[in-house]
Amino acid sequence: MDEINAAKRRDKLIISVFTEKGFSFSPVYEFLLSRYQWIEIWDGDIKAHLDKIITAVSNEIKPICKSNSHSFRTTTEAGAIASVQSVNTDGGLNNVDSIRKMAAKGDTWSQYILARMYGSGYILNGSYSEAVKLYKLASSKGHLMARSVLHSLVPSEEDVTDDDLGQWLEKNYDKFLIWADEDNPIAQCDIGWMYQYGKGRKQSYKDAVEWYRKSASQGYARAQNILGVMYRDGIGIEQSFENALNLFKKAADQNYARAQYHIALMYHNGQGVEQSDLTAVSYLKCAADQGHPMAQNFLGYLYQNGFGVNPSDVSAVNWYTESANRGFVYGQYNLGIMYLNGSGVDQSMSIAKKWFEKAAEQNHPGALYNLGVFYEHGYECESSKSKALELFKKAADLGSEEAKSAYEDLSSVS
Repeated sequence: MDEINAAKRRDKLIISVFTEKGFSFSPVYEFLLSRYQWIEIWDGDIKAHLDKIITAVSNEIKPICKSNSHSFRTTTEAGAIASVQSVNTDGGLNNVDSIRKMAAKGDTWSQYILARMYGSGYILNGSYSEAVKLYKLASSKGHLMARSVLHSLVPSEEDVTDDDLGQWLEKNYDKFLIWADEDNPIAQCDIGWMYQYGKGRKQSYKDAVEWYRKSASQGYARAQNILGVMYRDGIGIEQSFENALNLFKKAADQNYARAQYHIALMYHNGQGVEQSDLTAVSYLKCAADQGHPMAQNFLGYLYQNGFGVNPSDVSAVNWYTESANRGFVYGQYNLGIMYLNGSGVDQSMSIAKKWFEKAAEQNHPGALYNLGVFYEHGYECESSKSKALELFKKAADLGSEEAKSAYEDLSSVS
């Protein structure tokens, strides 16, 4: 009980100082997660370190959030710099090679710090893929801050349902329950996530909704967004576009990229609102500027087709490239098509093939089909009937009618 009361005092102290500095509710709670690591690293009163951290955050977060130099620098991501600086100062971890070695040995805090360095471009050149990989490593072993940041980077909740993470959550469920009963919105949201995906709990959408509601009622953006999805799709609750939109807007007001993306979809599809691609574009740009790969891909699609914006293949290519570089399969496929057709970019069969290969690795049927065509005709590779048939068959099995016809036609050729 003493530990819980101490944690609550720390929470109140951090919240009050951050709120006084003008930071929004969600980033405050994202930063709060690190208190569990502070307990392990700092043997003493957190007050001795708080002023230094707040100063670092005040000096670094606000200008970085206004900068477009790294499109995936969200408010949470910008807070990385303060975290890195404080650890560098307090723990002597100012040598990147030392951090790399510790991360390679499985030290979760070092993995988290290194991911922050990659993700924010602080010390190391920004690398989205390296950051995500390290966040996944740390979160799978229970690093709460890494887990929270990971949720802000990957396209959707389904992308962080790793078995290792599920096992860790199951093992630590009792701790989460204590924190949740003490009205910690992050713990409440994670318990909801466990019920939704059957990780550590028997799957129950009803229980998931209950926990998400508790978390969302406290203003936690991630929970508001997830609950919005459940209302929109009628998962474990009666479908309501109105409730979904209200929840998405609450999260979007905290600059939560996924919620901004979901609002854009609702306006594009006219779900519960008057259809408006102009409004969709405005929300998409907010999410895309934060590095949300699905929003970037969708924005590319709107530019390519002139929905809500003046048509521009050049702008479409730029956004598809951003999305593709973050590993989003549809962004990779669409970028391949643009290079294949020379739309908004100089035609390049070799670059098109490269992006089709990346998308094919994620089993995109269109990419598999196009690669089959490359091998059938020997574009940027030696022609290979067997390889083409293999790719056509795989694409056909995934539902591509074009690939099915191509497979049948090529099979009939002696």
